[in-house]
Amino acid sequence: MNLTLRQLRAFAAVAETGSFTAAAQQLHLTQSALSVLVRELEREMGVQLLDRNTRSVHLSEAGREFLPSVHRLLGDLTSAVAGVTDLRDKKKGLLRLAAPQLMACTLMPRVIALYREQYPDVDVRLTDTLPENLLTGVTAGDVELAVGQDVAVDSAIERRTLLRDRHWLICPPGHAFANRRKVRWHELEPYTFIAPTRDFRQRVLPELAPAERDYMLRPATQEVSYMTTALGMVASGLGLTVCPTYSAPLVRAHGLQMVRLESPDFHREVCVYSAARRSLSPAAASFVGVLESFAKAQQKG
Repeated sequence: MNLTLRQLRAFAAVAETGSFTAAAQQLHLTQSALSVLVRELEREMGVQLLDRNTRSVHLSEAGREFLPSVHRLLGDLTSAVAGVTDLRDKKKGLLRLAAPQLMACTLMPRVIALYREQYPDVDVRLTDTLPENLLTGVTAGDVELAVGQDVAVDSAIERRTLLRDRHWLICPPGHAFANRRKVRWHELEPYTFIAPTRDFRQRVLPELAPAERDYMLRPATQEVSYMTTALGMVASGLGLTVCPTYSAPLVRAHGLQMVRLESPDFHREVCVYSAARRSLSPAAASFVGVLESFAKAQQKG
């Protein structure tokens, strides 16, 4: 059996209006075209759905039995199309995101707030995670997007670079470096360094000269898992650390200073990750657009 929507709509219109002429006008068809659609439907069904005479059209017993099902089918289709249209227009939807803890409490809230201004009916759910677990949710399908610093990916993950962010020296306001415009890596040698993540030293070592590498590798260097721990230690005078530009709100909340660190400059890319073999939902695609606009504004600033 090969029924079409045009046939079903033609039958429903005739049943509702009681007239081929009125139904044809309603559907913007010629009366002959409408008659053909109804006859094709009856031929496919193998029953007569309408009793016709020269003056009127009435539902047959089979037609009365069939009409409620047609109404339900057409109503469900209308609802389904409206739902997909709402998703397309971002009038509703659910977007699940993941980000490392530092980014989840600094960069992401600002971007989510901007996104909700434009798409208030999309429900955005943010999961904070350890950096090493950033892609787990994307791979498992638990989140559609992950935003974080650059990590190695395989063919199952698509990576887009949002921005290239520099790292800054973080020190207490009374420190000798606090009022400096810039500090060079070799000047850190007298001070305890607090590596803000477990993999930080491995990432920065290739960028450093031999003397600075020795400084980073000495036993006095401390490693922590979270930037908040590093900032708390710096605020208590236990050493110095570094952090990316986007963490500035958290640095200010700890009452600390950010000083340009150079010779060499140390940058890391901030990227957005998604499943390579799945197309982005309209909500996710528009969120990436807001992310990219925010990143461009930050780099210009």
